[in-house]
Amino acid sequence: MLKKNRNFSTTPQQDHVAPAPASWGRLVFAALLTGGVRHIGALLVGLAVTWRQHN
Repeated sequence: MLKKNRNFSTTPQQDHVAPAPASWGRLVFAALLTGGVRHIGALLVGLAVTWRQHN
């Protein structure tokens, strides 16, 4: 009776592959969202400073 070869392979498994890079659409969406949030934040800070100086 023959024994099965139970030596493990030294090649890395394909289960732990790095995730695929983000798509261009997702990157553009994230950039636009970030820019919009920063713009709204700057407007709110400007309004708060103007309101505080007015009082």
